[in-house]
Amino acid sequence: MLLFIVPVVLVIALALFIIYKKNHPTALYSEGVRNENDGRYSLALNNYEDALSEIRKLNLNNKFGEKIAQRIKILKTTIEYENNFQTTRSNNKKSFEALH
Repeated sequence: MLLFIVPVVLVIALALFIIYKKNHPTALYSEGVRNENDGRYSLALNNYEDALSEIRKLNLNNKFGEKIAQRIKILKTTIEYENNFQTTRSNNKKSFEALH
């Protein structure tokens, strides 16, 4: 009986460790920073939102949650600016081509 219980407990402990490690807010935040630095803003936004969600679910450090919330706001502004810039640039190119 003991030979059966020990492996089951180890498997459950390992599964919980993997799940906890995968969804750990700090790891999600770090991945978001990496994505943001690489210019993958949408992925970074998803990482930050997931990290903030985890922090709120676990009732963790509020300062860290506030920091992530501010990064989300800045990143949304950056994405919006980039989209507007690309749209404006595309419209200017069409106008230039129409004139010539």
